[in-house]
Amino acid sequence: MSGIQSLPTAVDALEDKARKHKQAQNTQYHVSVARHNISEINSELDNLEEVIRDLRYYKTVLVEAFDELAPTMNSAVQVAENAVEVTQEELLSNVQGSDMEDGETVLKKDLTGLEVELTTEVEKQRSQIRSAKRQVENASENIQEKLRSKQDSWSSRVSDAEKLQQILGSPNSDFVRTLNNMHQLLTRELMDSSGNASTFVSEWKNAIDSWEKHQSLQSLDDFKEKHDLSGSTIEAVKTLSKSQQLTLADVSIETLEEMKRVDELESAVELSL
Repeated sequence: MSGIQSLPTAVDALEDKARKHKQAQNTQYHVSVARHNISEINSELDNLEEVIRDLRYYKTVLVEAFDELAPTMNSAVQVAENAVEVTQEELLSNVQGSDMEDGETVLKKDLTGLEVELTTEVEKQRSQIRSAKRQVENASENIQEKLRSKQDSWSSRVSDAEKLQQILGSPNSDFVRTLNNMHQLLTRELMDSSGNASTFVSEWKNAIDSWEKHQSLQSLDDFKEKHDLSGSTIEAVKTLSKSQQLTLADVSIETLEEMKRVDELESAVELSL
């Protein structure tokens, strides 16, 4: 009989066991709430970090590679800094929340799914982070517009120089390499924010140094000025640039003489009777 508990004692034991079981369930629930909320905040912070990294890349390239002033973006940066300045203690407090402590946080699914509603504090913080992200994206887009304008301008200049090289009888090999490099930098690397801004700046400055050493080969206007060519001779050169054949009827003796005295053009001239 000593091993048989009285009814009140058995009830007390069952209640104690049930209470411990409920506490264990509550602990699991609270942990799942915290984990879910922390995951949501981390995801938002990762997104914010990514757009800040893009902004930093584009600003560095605009200012250091193209010597342009970046648009004012102090407010966007300040908002972003405020959004990420959360201490670990504050974060822990936010992911728990008073509503969770009161047991009012609502499950979207059962505990096996571990999917829960965000606490009020975390929902507010997530909204602040998203607002900061939008402001950073707007600032980044303003800089990207300036970079795209630079991209279009330089692509046109490189294209003109490439056309001139195509019609020269003896193209400058160093300049051709420079043009190929500039073309790649402009079309593949300039707007790729996943790259290293300092690396792009260094490569672009090297390319510009080489570009400036070959001023007379940058366009027909530069070529005309260096070799003191007439307008009719330049028109003949343009015809050659379109892979069209020249005949004696197309050019004057003066034009022919001008083209023959320019080393870069002499071997490119093939006239038909």
